[in-house]
Order: sequence, then C-alpha cells, then structure tokens
Amino acid sequence: MNDNTGNSCGLPKVTIGVLSWNRMHYLRATMESAQRCIQYPNIEWIVSDNESEEPGLREYIRSLSWVQFKIFKKQGHAEAMNQIVEMASGKFLLLWPEDVQFVVEGRWLEDFVEILGRCHDIGSLGLDALRRSTITGLFGNSRSLDLIGFLRELYWYRHNFRRSQVCVSSRGVKIRTAGHRWSGIAGAGIPSLTRLEVWRKLGPWKTKSSPASSLVDSSMGAEEYMYNRFYDMRIPLQFGLPLMPVAADIITDPLGTKAKVRGGKRYGVYVPPHEGPFYYEIRKEEVMPPAEEIPLSFTDVARPLGFSIPLDENGDRKKYGLNEAVVFDIKNNCQVVPVTANN
Repeated sequence: MNDNTGNSCGLPKVTIGVLSWNRMHYLRATMESAQRCIQYPNIEWIVSDNESEEPGLREYIRSLSWVQFKIFKKQGHAEAMNQIVEMASGKFLLLWPEDVQFVVEGRWLEDFVEILGRCHDIGSLGLDALRRSTITGLFGNSRSLDLIGFLRELYWYRHNFRRSQVCVSSRGVKIRTAGHRWSGIAGAGIPSLTRLEVWRKLGPWKTKSSPASSLVDSSMGAEEYMYNRFYDMRIPLQFGLPLMPVAADIITDPLGTKAKVRGGKRYGVYVPPHEGPFYYEIRKEEVMPPAEEIPLSFTDVARPLGFSIPLDENGDRKKYGLNEAVVFDIKNNCQVVPVTANN
C-alpha cells in the first residue's frame, strides 16, 4: 500500500497522471494495482477522464479517496496530457493509460527516481514489458547494423552520439538504455516516467490530428509530432527500460490487442478480469536483476489469471492494432455489426 500521508522521507514528489476513457474494467485493474504495487511515500495523483459514458465509471473515479485531483472533461489524449503536465507539481511525472496493469509490488519507483535524478541523459523510462522481438531488436547479440540509423545519429548528435548503457540504483535495480536505436522520450507520453522539466522543455503535445492519423493512433498524430520535435531540438536523451519491467498491457482480445475507444465506440473484445480485480498475478519485487543485462519481455513478466495470452508462431505475444470486427456503441449500450464487403 502506498503512503500518501505526507511522510515523504526526503524523496522527491512524483505526480502520477492517469488517462481514462470508457474502459472501467481496465481502469479498476490499473488503479488498484497501482495503489498496491507502488510503494512510494510522496505521490500526487491526477486522474483525467474524457467524459466517459460507460455506466459506473465516473462513480468509480469519485470513490478513489486517495486521488487528489479528478478531472472530468471532454478532451483528447494530447489535451489531457498537456493539462496534467501543467497541473503536476512533482519533480517526476508518471503518465499512465488505464489499460496497463502493474504486476510488481515493491519499492521500484524509489529506484527509478534515483536513477533518473542521477542519470540526466535518460529522458523517458518505459515501465511496461515489451514483446520479445522488440527487446531482441534493441539489445540482442544478433541485431543487424542499422547503417541508416547510425549515420542519421551522427548527423543529429555528432559527438553526443547516444550509446546504450546500464544504470544501477543503490539497491541494485538496473536500467538499460536503448542508445541511438530509440527516441529518448515516449512520444505518446504513456506509459512512462519522465522528469517533468523534460516535458516542459519539449513543450505541449500537438492537439489537432494530422491528415495521416487513423483509428489505430489514439494520439491523433501527437506522438509523431513529439518525436519529430525531440529530434529537431537535438536533445541527446536516451530511452530507458528496467531489466525487470513492472507492468503489462491488458490484452483481452484474441488477436493480441486491447479493447480501444475511438469516438463513441469501443473496438475489440472487452471483458472484466476472470478472477478478482486483476488481469495478471502481482508478485513481490525481486531486486536481483536477470543474469543478462537485457530487459525481460512481456511473456516473461505477465502471468495471466484465468486466461491465456495470444502468442505468435515464435511464442511471442501477438500484436494487433485495432480489431474493427468487434464494435460496441458505448452511449447506446449495444453491439454494432461492422460494415464489410459481404454485407
């Protein structure tokens, strides 16, 4: 249980800003796992809800007595994040969507804050587990030389060339940075821990959608815009990943995706947890890192309760953008039959 009594023990304040929109099952699993798993004594909580219409969701948010700021406002993903950045009074900002559950209980936030406070060349720290193929591409021994990416990095940063490194907290918790292979910030903002000064230096997310934005892109072009701004400003920050991730995407669709809200509709299979409030088992923190200095993957971390994670032919977690074959009209509380070439 985290302590919000004001007994900060000298630790810097962390603002946790959660974005919510019409997925109460996900939100409950995320918030209750956060309260149980994040053992940190100096937290400011903000929950921003995009005027959800799902029955019971607003009442659930209002019942969260430990959340100091509850926003109910019709606004997009980027606008909500911009408001949270403006409101936040913490030195660090944990921006979080309502569809990523925490799975590790312990003092890990204390370690991450220590590392970010000391290693100023780390921009954002991604706390959720990635697919094995993504991890292998970033850190595996068999990774191919990305000549174009290498030359582009030299052009952008020259003597500040970003090389992957390992940072260690005083308790032995390790972070691995992605070097030049990844942007130094989480372009979509979520789910990540970042020094608040970084977001304020980069400026607000773009709040109007670009012509290229689609149903799959919840940021409506804001993510790509922020990435471009990061590189244009030539800030030599690196993206960090803990060797032992502490959260996992809530996957409820058999195609390997989440139920996603676009407009007044929810796409994909959306079901409550099979057992209790959580989709995944919560385990106690293990301070000792993996033998290799490579982050664990989603299938190493996520232990589903009462269901199975959809896997591809390589045993990796499937990844699918948005299931347009399963559509639910939230306002009218009814399933929608998708329009296809056959009907």
